[in-house]
Amino acid sequence: MARIDEFFTTAEAAELAEAQPGAIEKAIEDGILEVRRAPAPMVGARPRRLLSAEGIYYVAFLKRCDLHFSKEHKQRLWTCFKETPPGRLLTAKWHLSPGIEIRPGELLAAVRERVTWYTRARNRWIQLNPEIMGGTPVVKGTRISVYSIHGRISHGDTVEDVLEDNADLPRDAIEAALAYARANPLVGRPGGRPWQA
Repeated sequence: MARIDEFFTTAEAAELAEAQPGAIEKAIEDGILEVRRAPAPMVGARPRRLLSAEGIYYVAFLKRCDLHFSKEHKQRLWTCFKETPPGRLLTAKWHLSPGIEIRPGELLAAVRERVTWYTRARNRWIQLNPEIMGGTPVVKGTRISVYSIHGRISHGDTVEDVLEDNADLPRDAIEAALAYARANPLVGRPGGRPWQA
C-alpha cells in the first residue's frame, strides 16, 4: 500500500496532469478513480480527497489520447494503470480489447518526470504542521509560507530576489514552494499584501 506522501490532492493531480479540475472530478463521479480521504491540513478546512500517481497518469493519458473510450473501457484502462508497477509504466503494452493495444509511455514520459520531481520536492521541502502558522504550508525548517514566495514571484520578484533575501535556502526549496502553491491555490482572495508579511 502506498504511503500518504505518495498521494496528491485533486488540485495537485489536475496541475500535474495538465488537465482541467473538472476532468478529475468527472472520473471520481463516474466511480473510476479511487479517492482516499485525509484530514484537513488546517483548522476549519475541509477534509482532503487524495489520488494516487496512477490517477494522475490516467487523467493525463485520456487528455493526450485522441480516442474516446466507453465507461467500460475507461474502467479497464484504470485497472491497467493500477496494476502496472511504476517502473514499467513507460514500457507497458496493454490490450484493452481485440485490436486495441495501448502504449501509455509514449504519451506519459513528461508527466511521469513531472510527478516524480514534484513528489520528491514536496516531501523534501514542504511542511504542513498545525503548530506552525496554523497549518499553512511552509518551507521546512522555516516560517516562510509557500504563498508568500508565490506572491512575491507573481508580483514581479524573481527567484534570485527571493534567494538573495533567504540565503540559507537552496533554489530547490523555492521551486518546490512555487510548485506547491500553484498546485494548491488559496481559496478566496487574500487581503493586503501577504508576501510582505
